[in-house]
Amino acid sequence: MSDSVPAPLTAAEVRAVVLGSVLALFLAALDQSIVATALPAIAAELGRVELMSWVVTAYLLASTCATPVLGKASDVLGRRRVLAGCLIVFLGGSVLCSLATSMPMLIAARALQGLGGGGLITLAQATVADVVPPRERGRYVAYFASVWAGAGLLGPTLGGLLTQYLGWPWIFWINLPLGLAALAITDRVLRRLPVRGGARGRIDLPGIVLLSTATTALLLALSFGGHRWPWASTPILGLLALAVVPALLFAHRQRHTAEPLLPPAFFRDPVVAPTGAALFLVFGGFLAVAVLVPAWLQIGLGRSAAAAGLLMMPMSLAAPLTATLTGHYLRATGRYRRPPQLGLPLAAVALLALAGVALAGPQAPAPGWLAALLALIGLGIGPIFSASLTAAQNAVEPRDVGAVTGALTFARALGGAVWVAAGSALVLGLALAWLPQLGTLGGLEDLVRRPLAAAERAAHGEAIAAVFVAAAGLLLLGLLLWSRVVERPLRGADAAPVSAET
Repeated sequence: MSDSVPAPLTAAEVRAVVLGSVLALFLAALDQSIVATALPAIAAELGRVELMSWVVTAYLLASTCATPVLGKASDVLGRRRVLAGCLIVFLGGSVLCSLATSMPMLIAARALQGLGGGGLITLAQATVADVVPPRERGRYVAYFASVWAGAGLLGPTLGGLLTQYLGWPWIFWINLPLGLAALAITDRVLRRLPVRGGARGRIDLPGIVLLSTATTALLLALSFGGHRWPWASTPILGLLALAVVPALLFAHRQRHTAEPLLPPAFFRDPVVAPTGAALFLVFGGFLAVAVLVPAWLQIGLGRSAAAAGLLMMPMSLAAPLTATLTGHYLRATGRYRRPPQLGLPLAAVALLALAGVALAGPQAPAPGWLAALLALIGLGIGPIFSASLTAAQNAVEPRDVGAVTGALTFARALGGAVWVAAGSALVLGLALAWLPQLGTLGGLEDLVRRPLAAAERAAHGEAIAAVFVAAAGLLLLGLLLWSRVVERPLRGADAAPVSAET
């Protein structure tokens, strides 16, 4: 099945599309992390400290719900229209965030910003797929992995600097020049991109409502479970029920609507289905490690927050490195299965070794060895980021590239939410079971702030070791699923151009 450059764009025009897409993705990724260090200043000025976590949660909820919807919408309406709309919504939300005078107003503006941000994440990757053939696409996907890593590293530092020297509203004002630049760079070129397949049916609005309801309820249950309410409490069980029922109705509707948001054919395809399932497990395990390791370094090993951040850098930088190398491999060979098959076992072994370090407690090896193990995890994870998206986009018709990109992005986001919540619950549950004297814990932050005796730190190390072993298991299950992906040669640029957008 051919999926290639849809219009005779010049090399300079392709570079413009890629640059604008990278800027758009950078904006969406940056706003997931830049707020963290500004939250105390925001709460001090706007009050309602009990709502502070919603400044982050509202963005993540909205962006997760938006990814599959806007990916499909771009297939129907055209990339340029939807990408421009997402940028405008994102920038409008940024302006409202900057002007917020109360915490509820800021939370609502962050949700609006998240809707645009979720679209930018999907549209950036789908737009590049329109101008770069699959065989060349791996190296561009690697750029996106680098952008994610860079935004994750830069966000907290930039947020702290802007808040300290200019005030917290500037963490949102900074989006305007970048967003306008992305819009200006891409809009003219994107007018030449086709609306694949000509006239299409309407967007499935009932499907959007059902999917958004199910996703929001699930993410709220994962956010509140074990913190605000016990996992077996009525509110959490109610939210889980509210997630399951619309999800079943959504699945039924997708089989009977003309333009499904997540086409049932995706779940039968021998490339797309195992790729999405593998990403759900692998990215979830990876994100759980990325979230829980800094807390373990501070709680179990007594490192400072700054030292923990520095130790995490090798993992954040190693993943884009092997993602980039995988992109070059895909370009040279036209095949995508082997790099993750080599990388995931390496990451799993490094996680098991890290579990041994956690069990050793304060007698852990020197920081260099810790950094090396974390780097090996990143090196092992990186290949699947390039290979998975390229493989899935190559497997579908060009008319469904946006939908499949949104589906994989959704699988990654949902996997991250599910497995981070599961890992945190496991650590806290084991800590309370082994150390009942700790009483009630609202989260890992409570353990970080609380002075702990040596025995208590050792117990936390045992709990985090169990999470590392579980994460290694997720990676190996992901490897098993990835091994079921059918190898389809990556195509080159051989499709005829279609009618351009107006």
